[in-house]
Amino acid sequence: MSTRGRPLLVVIACLLGAGGCHGLRTPPSADPAMEDPASGVVAASATEPLSTESNRFSSVRHADFESLYDDSLAGPGKEAEFDALSWDWIDPAKVHLQIKTLIGYGPNEHVARALFDEGEELYRRKQYDAAAKNFAAAADRWSHSLLEEDAMFLLAESLFFADHYSKAFDAYDQLLQKHGNSRHLDTVAARLFAIGRYWDQLDAHNPHWPVTPNLTDSERPWFDTFGNAMKAYDLVWVNDPTGPLADDAVMAAGGAYLSRGRYVDAAYFYDMLRTAHPKSEHQVEAHLLAVGSKLEAYQGPGYDGAILNEAGEIAQQALIQFPDQLGPQRDRLLQTRARIADGKAARDWEIAHYYDKTKHYGAARYYYRLIMHDHPRSRYAERAQARLEEIHGKPDDPPDRFRWLVELFPSDE
Repeated sequence: MSTRGRPLLVVIACLLGAGGCHGLRTPPSADPAMEDPASGVVAASATEPLSTESNRFSSVRHADFESLYDDSLAGPGKEAEFDALSWDWIDPAKVHLQIKTLIGYGPNEHVARALFDEGEELYRRKQYDAAAKNFAAAADRWSHSLLEEDAMFLLAESLFFADHYSKAFDAYDQLLQKHGNSRHLDTVAARLFAIGRYWDQLDAHNPHWPVTPNLTDSERPWFDTFGNAMKAYDLVWVNDPTGPLADDAVMAAGGAYLSRGRYVDAAYFYDMLRTAHPKSEHQVEAHLLAVGSKLEAYQGPGYDGAILNEAGEIAQQALIQFPDQLGPQRDRLLQTRARIADGKAARDWEIAHYYDKTKHYGAARYYYRLIMHDHPRSRYAERAQARLEEIHGKPDDPPDRFRWLVELFPSDE
């Protein structure tokens, strides 16, 4: 929190005191215990694994599965056909596949299905580390298929429930990269959100420098816990922008930056939520916190006033758009809007005073009149009127004391 003591920023404290950004919906897989990292929270224990019986992943067992396989890769019983005039034969991916095939580890549907079935059984027994190995092997033995998609998903799930969150995060990310429109997207988004929240809260409770390595805790990434938490939120709304947790992820990211005093970043995410998720239940809170974040980011009358103008516009928009939803925050927002107007007047006064001191009286008069016109009820209006009377009749610009030097070098013009 800033120590500048500016009265404009009162809204941030009262808003956070009213709950701040902690009113996020709990994801389908989350448990209230996850909200308190001091309680020894373990995100994976907040939910039960998906039953493989309820979704048997049977789609990979259809006979027409073969059409989903990439025929450009050599498989069992198939010989790779290489054009003598083509450089495909030195493609690293194909060379690697050929070597694996030669030593008996090439694509094999039957082996992949056996590994997958064994992995499902281990998963049901909650032997997650062993199941993860089977699913990884199954995905590798029959790639570019629905079986691979399901195996990659259950690999990530196994790692998640084994509390290997960093590895699970990477596995979910790889699944989305290879199968961006996965039928498991809702669950993946919920898991990524849960991991992001856990890392976010864990870093807030026990922060580390981003470059400090983590060599002992499998629940944390190797480096930069906070940065990886933000990446988890990012993956949720990038891969599932219309999903049930997209707006929650944006709101959570804004709250994470706000709690760490990174007000410009916080304002960016609150603005994103206001514009990209107009039907979100967080709209009112996003408007209020956007105003507070921008006011905290404002550096004073001697600096750029664009962010102050934005705060005023959002405050006015909130008063118009949510007349019955602001509750007790309405009076505070009205007070904040008045203080924003006073801040704008202070900035105009600062500019006018600068021109006044440098004897650019024409520009000074312009800003004094602007204060009287735009801020007639502010404390600066009377001072501007008095100063206008004092500089009446003075030249618009100061005398050119170096005119003699200019005349020494006359131009053709």
